[in-house]
Amino acid sequence: MSAPRRDPTPSRRATDGARRLRDLVVGRDGGPRPDHGRLDAFLVDWHRASGTPIGFDEWCDPAARYLGAVFGPGADLAVIEDAVVAFAHARAGADHSAAAVAGDLVALARLAGPGAGPEWDGWIDPLGLLARALGAWAAERVAVASSVDCVDPATGLVTARFLERRLQELHAQCDALAISPPLTFGSVVVQLGLGAVAASERVAVRVAAGRILAERFRAGETVAALSSSRTVCRMAAVMPAYGVHRALADVRSGLAGMATGEGVEQAVVRVPFGADAGSTFTALVHSPVG
Repeated sequence: MSAPRRDPTPSRRATDGARRLRDLVVGRDGGPRPDHGRLDAFLVDWHRASGTPIGFDEWCDPAARYLGAVFGPGADLAVIEDAVVAFAHARAGADHSAAAVAGDLVALARLAGPGAGPEWDGWIDPLGLLARALGAWAAERVAVASSVDCVDPATGLVTARFLERRLQELHAQCDALAISPPLTFGSVVVQLGLGAVAASERVAVRVAAGRILAERFRAGETVAALSSSRTVCRMAAVMPAYGVHRALADVRSGLAGMATGEGVEQAVVRVPFGADAGSTFTALVHSPVG
């Protein structure tokens, strides 16, 4: 079941998805059709390499076919990342396990490994690809008790309680796959000092900051409103570790342009994952910033 904040811009996503499917069928700008024979052969090899017990016709859904079509050296990595997220979402919706999704992507990466040709060597980070997929899978699969329980009414972001459950899912996936949580996932924590802000403007500051974070994280990250008081507001975004450095710059830039709430003290820091879900959650909620 999907998180309440699964897709802040469904109409844009739907439009992009329709355009990409059209490009897959007719070619970009009305150009030549892609080589479907080569794609079909690649998909058959991928299915065989995955070792899945699912038959090819069921396994090769539109999301798998699209990922297979865009996957390759020289491709736009942002397009591949979007395809990986769509693949993970589709697999989660079809009740595939995290291990099955990981197995599919590991098989895909192996097809692009040593022996595939010099143009394939080192063109993509398999661990980063897997982290993005697992994060997107978890976003679809975390059970939501109710929107009141899981969505902060002021910001529209998920709550700390939801984030705690999400972290349990992410750490469980790392344990199952024998990969390091601190090397696979990371987080950005935002803390706003509201002590010098007029009481009438505090909610507006929270709303504006929440909107800035929501606009900058659209690819399966979890963005949560952790706490808010008269003097402090704290939010966090959880994502694959490779994306944290860029996210820090993006968030700082966005908050610097926030038009509301004069006198807001801003701190944006990287908080690494711990060895288990409990220590990660404690760090996100209580680690000192500034």
